[in-house]
Amino acid sequence: MKEIPREIARAVVLRHVPRALRAGLDADAADGPLPAQLAADAEVASPGLGARVTAWLRENVGPCPGLDVSHEDGPAGPEAPDGCGLAALDRAAALGDDPVLREISDALVLLGAFDRVAPLAGRAAAAAWSYLDRLPEAGTRLHQLALATAGAQGGGHVARPPWPVLDAKFDLAAPADGAADRAGEAWRMTVDDAFADICHDARILAVGLSAVAAGRSRQLWATGTLAQVATLVGQAVARPLTESAEREGRRDGEERAQAEMADLRDMLRAYQDAADARREPGTVEVPPNHLVVCPSLPATGPGKGKDLARGYGHAIGTALPLVPTPDLAAVRRTLLDEFPHAVAAVDATLGAFAARPHVHAPPLLVAGPPGSGKSRFVRRLGESLGVGVYRVDGANDGGASFGGTERRWYSSEPCRPFMAVARYAQANPIVLVDEVDKAATRSEYGRLWDSMLQTLDPENAARFPDPSLQVELDLSWVTVVCTANAPSVLPGPLLDRMRVVRFPEAGPGHLDALLPGVLAGIAAEAGLDPRFHAPLDGVERAALRRRWCGGSLRRLRRAVEAILRVRDRALSGRPQ
Repeated sequence: MKEIPREIARAVVLRHVPRALRAGLDADAADGPLPAQLAADAEVASPGLGARVTAWLRENVGPCPGLDVSHEDGPAGPEAPDGCGLAALDRAAALGDDPVLREISDALVLLGAFDRVAPLAGRAAAAAWSYLDRLPEAGTRLHQLALATAGAQGGGHVARPPWPVLDAKFDLAAPADGAADRAGEAWRMTVDDAFADICHDARILAVGLSAVAAGRSRQLWATGTLAQVATLVGQAVARPLTESAEREGRRDGEERAQAEMADLRDMLRAYQDAADARREPGTVEVPPNHLVVCPSLPATGPGKGKDLARGYGHAIGTALPLVPTPDLAAVRRTLLDEFPHAVAAVDATLGAFAARPHVHAPPLLVAGPPGSGKSRFVRRLGESLGVGVYRVDGANDGGASFGGTERRWYSSEPCRPFMAVARYAQANPIVLVDEVDKAATRSEYGRLWDSMLQTLDPENAARFPDPSLQVELDLSWVTVVCTANAPSVLPGPLLDRMRVVRFPEAGPGHLDALLPGVLAGIAAEAGLDPRFHAPLDGVERAALRRRWCGGSLRRLRRAVEAILRVRDRALSGRPQ
């Protein structure tokens, strides 16, 4: 069988990504069938929109194959009045809450000539970042397509793409008898490589659109479509980082940093001496890479303040360490060994921790179906990063206690983030709010959702007024991670402060990768060496596959435990 051309694999992948990404990543999109297809799709979604889209394309893109305009339309640029193509699409999408029309509108902006649609780069950037979250869905469909195509090749049929525009350019001969496995593997590898390239190019496009919207790299602004110019800008923005990483190793960077620190040591000592002379009594000395989360409590007032501080004294008026960010590549490998079904979720989560000197991320919401492993993922994330994970039960946490309770109450206690800081003696632990969507909605004693708002805002977290300790806490380095099955029930102000990470269910294809972690976890909970249980043999795996067909990891664990019980009975000679 001939080697499958990368061009056809890329064309196949582009057919399965959102229209806007197809318009931005296909270099020949304006000269291909896509503009005519966008106009046709708009006409189907809302009769009369097709002609307006056609007029807008002619005005802002130029002549496109398959577009016929039989009427005269006015100007259709980005500043056009109400009624022109893009404005009409946006209005129809908003009124009908139609994602198809919104996607067509975003695709038009990316196809538009740069000099006409450059003011819309910010809107296109926001759309491009949102479409990145849909790429894993395209990967799933492509996996199914690759298997179907390989099967057709094995049956002796010619493996041709189901669209005529590709038939005219490429020709794939059917494999000879006995070569079906090699043909299928070659097809899957080529499609996988093309999909990886598309994901990389989509990120470059989103970075470039953001840079254009911010006015960066103006020397690269040229003629062409908005997508073409944004791709050039994105490559220019990302190139220094790539070249620097390739040119200089970590050791060279550490040596230069140490040299610079040596040059500044005398100056720092002088400033330190001056600061010591000006320091007020009771001020805490803060070493490098440390943070005072809670200052010393006022000495005045009733004795209850001392009672409230009991158990937290080691975290009050003391500089606590900030855990440095470890090697995220090693953390990624560790997490993927245990969660092979959540590659996109692992990458999205670790991306929030990247480029920071100490472990910290903006508020995250890990959303997924029950039993998919969300809570265990967050706990393993904290262990891999070297920070403590303080769990708050969202379904059972009373009222507004997350933000602390007033000192006048007998059951007064500090806020949950400070309790996490005190428990682990770290200034940057992770607070896990588990099942946040199950929190009580009654407001007699306050709601969990409302009490979380201040800690999720960076400005307020740095000066959080604790109602129990009655001092301002610096919680700016505490990371809050929530889990939920149905994030749609959460209030808007809470969702607005969090970055949503979709956590998928495991499928039957992930069973072999999941089993070592499940066996090790069962042994560890029993106080045994993680290697105590031997791997399942072929008969046991077959029985397990019949009982577990994907979904909840809790059901998988119960099924493995049942197989281990049968194995133990067989070894002891007892009847099963």
